[in-house]
Amino acid sequence: MRKTTAYLLAQLISYMGVVILCTIPSDSSAADVIEDRIDNLVVQTVKSDSPGCAIIVIDDGKIVFKRGYGIANMDTGLPITTTTAFNIESVTKQFTAACIALLVEKGEISLDDDISKYLPEMPAYECPIKIRHLIHHTSGIRDFAILSFLKGIPLDDPCSEQELLDLIGRQKQLNFRPGDVKRYSNSGYFLLGVIVKRVTGMSVGEYAEKHIFAPLGMTHTSYHYDPVRTAGNLAVPHFSDGEGKYHAKHVALDANDFGYGGIHTTVEDLYLWDQNFFRNKISGENFNTLMLTRGITNNGDTLTYAFGLEIRDYMGLSTVSHGGGSPGYNAVILRFPERKFSVICLANRPLNTGKLSYQIADLYLDIQKEKTEPVPVTHTVADINHAVYTGFEGKYRVSDGAILIVSTNDNRLFVQPPDTGPLELHPKSTTEYFLKGANVQVSFCPDESGITSKLVWHQNGHHITAERVAGQPLSPDQLLEYEGQYYSDELNVTYGVYVKQDRLCLKAPLVPDIFQFNFRDPHGENPLRHVARDQFTRSYGTVDFSRDDSGKNEGFTINGGADLRNLKFSKR
Repeated sequence: MRKTTAYLLAQLISYMGVVILCTIPSDSSAADVIEDRIDNLVVQTVKSDSPGCAIIVIDDGKIVFKRGYGIANMDTGLPITTTTAFNIESVTKQFTAACIALLVEKGEISLDDDISKYLPEMPAYECPIKIRHLIHHTSGIRDFAILSFLKGIPLDDPCSEQELLDLIGRQKQLNFRPGDVKRYSNSGYFLLGVIVKRVTGMSVGEYAEKHIFAPLGMTHTSYHYDPVRTAGNLAVPHFSDGEGKYHAKHVALDANDFGYGGIHTTVEDLYLWDQNFFRNKISGENFNTLMLTRGITNNGDTLTYAFGLEIRDYMGLSTVSHGGGSPGYNAVILRFPERKFSVICLANRPLNTGKLSYQIADLYLDIQKEKTEPVPVTHTVADINHAVYTGFEGKYRVSDGAILIVSTNDNRLFVQPPDTGPLELHPKSTTEYFLKGANVQVSFCPDESGITSKLVWHQNGHHITAERVAGQPLSPDQLLEYEGQYYSDELNVTYGVYVKQDRLCLKAPLVPDIFQFNFRDPHGENPLRHVARDQFTRSYGTVDFSRDDSGKNEGFTINGGADLRNLKFSKR
């Protein structure tokens, strides 16, 4: 899942580990040293009697390291090997994008085709959505993962293709104009898989099998778990009980071929796929060029996202990568094309496979790094009149519903992000403040009348605006005005709003833990926290009630920042 504004706010200190490199002679003893170092990296997290991972390292076309760590299934004790199959989750997207690239090369589709040509059930939006928008996550289409839990579909429940199409096709609004910005969307890659099916008459999995997996010899790979292909050698997902023990997470295996995720494969099969980027066997000479073509926004900005691949820079070297994750699986393919070097890591537990892969790459690549420690950010505390602090007190709301509370105590100024205690702000000037020990600054911005109307949270290159909100506590009679039944045509679901112990609650599907960004819900409840007159925040997003000309409550919208805008409910 990607970071949200609320999550970023809660992460007050970002940490980057620095690995010190040394030059290692190129002989067998040096290889043993590196293997020992990889073992030491892995065993810091993965124990031999717990869920683990499989790793393969490729240098100039040759496998120089491959190993399995830990247990594939805690119920059976099956060990992980390099032939163990994992669900690679969103790493699947590069294969779906490859299917689209093959169809483009053959002239069967164009990246500039309006998706309605293949998906007539999609609404006619003001601006057409093109296939390239789906590829680069610039379509603005809402992510079905969010829509699903709002509708009440459990995240682990398999859905049919038609059910997902119906859900996505009901969305009358987009999060933004196609091409304006990039916002990761599983819906886009699901629709790409449907386009492949409608153009070729084969599911995206069948098409990939014929044109990618079979030609490359990837005999243990499919778009869903195939026990015949893997001989039952499956790494099942696991979760921790919080006390150091892991339990298998029993998920219904899905036989659908979906473009956004679900490929089951091994690190050894992914080695064959990785090498196709150096010695192309499946298409023409333009295939890899197309796969590495990055998206461009409407204002001309070039994105890091290409065809299911992220293209970035690491210590002066370009990288091509993509990760995938869920509560029980994590995966990454990391490639350094200039060095013809790659690391592939698949895990069946919560594990930062991306960080681990970069650490492994550091052991092999002769990247010049200096021995450095993070330079602490220091600011001089200004001598100001503390009376200005009272002008900042109040609540500030971020677009995704996160509430920051600014308060004073004993001539000191504090800010409280979601799910944290108050943090002291120290003045640089009368409007600029900072947190000691963290690279965080806060700017208070006055309006034309001189009254503070918003603040801006600055952290590690991110700048998050929070608008000031003013509101008195609601009386019991005022809370009763919101009670009733509310229907969303876009979700085809009804929510109830009711008062419980002088607070407003939703009778609605519970928010999954991974989406509870603003605060943690009490068990079994959907509380709403009052922000201003008709504005409330939920553990996920905000609930903003609207009124008609007579002042009568007529409905509400749910907003989740850039991930979900203006999902409407009408009062019945």
